[in-house]
Amino acid sequence: MFRFSLFGIPVEVQPFFWVIAALLGGAAGADSRAAFFAVALFMMAAFVSILIHELGHALTGRKLGGGRAVILLTSMGGLAINQGGQFTRHQRFWMIAAGPGAGFAFLLAILVALSLMFNSVDVIAFTGRELFQLDLPFRTTELIDFLRAKPFIYILLTNLIWINFWWGIINLLPVMPLDGGQITEIYVRPPSRVYFIGMIAATAMALFGFLMMGSIYIALLFGYFAWKNWQGMKAVGG
Repeated sequence: MFRFSLFGIPVEVQPFFWVIAALLGGAAGADSRAAFFAVALFMMAAFVSILIHELGHALTGRKLGGGRAVILLTSMGGLAINQGGQFTRHQRFWMIAAGPGAGFAFLLAILVALSLMFNSVDVIAFTGRELFQLDLPFRTTELIDFLRAKPFIYILLTNLIWINFWWGIINLLPVMPLDGGQITEIYVRPPSRVYFIGMIAATAMALFGFLMMGSIYIALLFGYFAWKNWQGMKAVGG
């Protein structure tokens, strides 16, 4: 168990966080020193990104509702808890939204920093290629030449961009217990409808992950979420 404190908030990193991060980073297929180093860089990017996400929740929750904030990094990602905090409905919305918001802000900071170092058109082209496989033109070769000369920086950078964008988007899906599902829970009534929406969205994401992305992990994760939302719907009488 790895424990430390950041901004006065206790953080606990459980062992299975590293196991899942390694598997997501391709550890099962790593067969060389460079491949294992790439897995380590993915784990580093995942750790920093998820920690920033949970800090968004915890710091905003502490500011708006008080209580004692605690962060756990687990096999399922991260969890921020404000023990004893008191929140209105709108304060809870902002506390939840601050998690993905922190990740998107971190991504923006990375892109701004790159734009200060290199041509902004090239940064947009690079980001479009990494996130959406767009074939956008580069104005110069400076950014590409820099990344080719420093492949480990390239791996870390692309992981940070990819995680903070796509994981942030997926986390906003209206699926309990994701942030999007918790936001849906604030405004949608009755609770059975929240779980019904989550079950449908999770099922669709599981099918998309398996059929379109070829990802067993996405299929299993969102299949599990679909089942949990179905159980939740039954528990509240849906």
